[in-house]
Amino acid sequence: MATESLALAVPRLASRRRVGYWRLTGAMLLQVLAVSYALSGLVQGVGWWFALVSTAALVLVTGAGLRSLGVPRGVVPVLLLVESAAIMTAAFGRGSGLLGLIPTPATVSGWGQYLQQAMLSIYQQGTPAEPLPEFLFLVVGGGCLLALILDTLAVAIRTPAFTALGIAAVLIVPAALLGDGLDPIALAASAAAYLWLLRSDIRTRRPGTPRPAAALSVGASAVTVAVLLAGTAPGFDQGGATSFTAGGISIGGTVTPLVDLGKDLRRPAAVRALTYTTTAANGQYLKLASLDQFTGSVWKHRERDTKRLSDGGKIGPVAGLSDTVKTTKITTTVDIDNMTSRWLPSPAPVQSVKGLNGTWSWDPDDLTIGGINATTQGQRYTATSLLLQPTADQLKAAGGFVPVDVQRDLFLPPNLPSVIEETALTATKDAFTEYDKAVALQDYFRDNGFVYSTQTPLKQGYDGDGTRVIARFLEVKSGYCVHYASAMALMARTLGIPSRVAEGYLPGATSGGTATNPGEYTVTSDDLHAWPELYFAGVGWVQFEPTVGRGTVPDYTRPQTDAAAPPPTSASTSGAAPRALVPTDPANPAGSATPTLTSAAQPLATGIGVAILVIAVLLVPAVWRRMRRRRRLRELTDEWGGASLVWDELRDTVRDFGWSAPPTETPRVFAGRVAAAVAGTPAEEAVMRLLGELERVAYGPPTRRWAGSLADDLGVVLSALEAQAGPALRVKAMLIPVSLLPAGWPSAVRARTPA
Repeated sequence: MATESLALAVPRLASRRRVGYWRLTGAMLLQVLAVSYALSGLVQGVGWWFALVSTAALVLVTGAGLRSLGVPRGVVPVLLLVESAAIMTAAFGRGSGLLGLIPTPATVSGWGQYLQQAMLSIYQQGTPAEPLPEFLFLVVGGGCLLALILDTLAVAIRTPAFTALGIAAVLIVPAALLGDGLDPIALAASAAAYLWLLRSDIRTRRPGTPRPAAALSVGASAVTVAVLLAGTAPGFDQGGATSFTAGGISIGGTVTPLVDLGKDLRRPAAVRALTYTTTAANGQYLKLASLDQFTGSVWKHRERDTKRLSDGGKIGPVAGLSDTVKTTKITTTVDIDNMTSRWLPSPAPVQSVKGLNGTWSWDPDDLTIGGINATTQGQRYTATSLLLQPTADQLKAAGGFVPVDVQRDLFLPPNLPSVIEETALTATKDAFTEYDKAVALQDYFRDNGFVYSTQTPLKQGYDGDGTRVIARFLEVKSGYCVHYASAMALMARTLGIPSRVAEGYLPGATSGGTATNPGEYTVTSDDLHAWPELYFAGVGWVQFEPTVGRGTVPDYTRPQTDAAAPPPTSASTSGAAPRALVPTDPANPAGSATPTLTSAAQPLATGIGVAILVIAVLLVPAVWRRMRRRRRLRELTDEWGGASLVWDELRDTVRDFGWSAPPTETPRVFAGRVAAAVAGTPAEEAVMRLLGELERVAYGPPTRRWAGSLADDLGVVLSALEAQAGPALRVKAMLIPVSLLPAGWPSAVRARTPA
């Protein structure tokens, strides 16, 4: 028995030579390139790309070089970790490292500052973000970490299949942050690179005549399925992933509310958000919140001390409103359908709310109503609001004085692109009062060749609400409400007029009502809207509508009219008039043809698409295991076959059936267990013939011998084991092949030992 063990150990000892695993390293470099493509659009420029790829390549190539020099592959990850620390110290240590390469406590503290600043910048900036040092810190550190994970999993512990976890973690970043989601081409490239890594691992383990046809066919099929799902499943478009149309609308849950608004506007089909009835003569804008804090990259709601909202309790007073301005009290009853938000939609300024479930509060500064332990989903409530009706003369007489608590709404970030202020001065060159300037700004967007499009900003890379985005928008003159509202608000601030951006809904569509339910309005995801509000002393915050082709131009901004003027014509896009649920978009004419709400079949289609994707992922182990068996059987029919292939397949099969097959077990003992399990069948003799061939190869001189009979005997044994296992165990072995795990790992099923 000792002689047998020594003979079997000789091949293993001989195989311990200096292997760099360059084939796997090349495959991992290809994987890094695919992932880097998926990250395109997160940061401006190409510097970050070179930093990511070069850093990861340096770490991976170093690992292969160390293994080629004879360093054990289990030690290489430790050395790569040291190298990564040296890279980070040299690039971001600010001279605090020993010899510029060895990190010190001061170096680690500096890294922490970079990380904190990166988190703050992510909060403040949209995409693509400026290539700030803190972002490059994340890129270089991420490149080192990605390379270390890939090398450790694929080479050090020889489980390349688990590299999918690291790749998936990276792909989540663009899927979550990019306005158009994860590009299907990037997804397909990552999938193809992953499959090539698995193929490279097989070729490294089993060198010989390559037979790539099966692997390539399965790989091509998997990539094709990924591309088809990404390109045709509900909720995807050519730009990438958007929210599934079967899902509801979620607002106010992220740090970029206006960017999220754009995502919902680009839904392939409208989702009904809510319905409402109102005592007003026309449909009303439903305001969610005021976005009054501008960071330079994003508009967001300023968090302040709030007051608890009581059922029907008074909300107010309205900031800046004097008794001389005519107001009309209206009531609006709202039924929330598929919309989840921490902010409550209602006509502004709201005075009281009845019927809410949960705990809510209201902001004394802008009267925004927010949930404390509740959201809007499923709520039905009645809001009492004021309909403000200032006259043009009142607005002309207002202005000049800015209260202390409103002066913060004049803030402009440093390095504001000059085109914003220059455009504001050009648009208002003939205006004198603040009111005249505000109207001139509104008219500028409606009379100078601007067009409404939700797709142009996305395709040309200036989607968002930051200063650079607005500067680009003023040049291209194509965008949607977010760009118009942000641009007018910033331009007003350059003129000394306090401003902010409101987020909410357009009035929606109505068919005119019925005798039993008069004036019910339906509001969908396509009615999501943003508009600027400007402050005038004695009147307060006043709404304007610069977005071309959307919303209603307020009466008090029309020449020679006041609040008693007749409602605007259809050319002005009156909120009370019936209209299509999807806005006209020159860049997306197909979308404007959608006349109805989300089809009832779309949730089913979405579910089918997700189910197909899940099933495809779950079948990957089964396909991989089947490919491994077919490859072994094909190699047995070659002129130069080997008994070791038979024994590998036999051990893998019994492991899949829940047997224990430790690597330390001698072939004779293992063959005895198998023979006992299939006793009384032709497989018993076949097992002993296979054992004899294995011992002949181990003890005898090397000879060239056709191994076709080995394949026949192996087939007999495998058939007998499958018949003995039963249907349930065969299905489990097919779907969950534990033989894909390293041989030392325990089976998930209790080991079976035949009597």
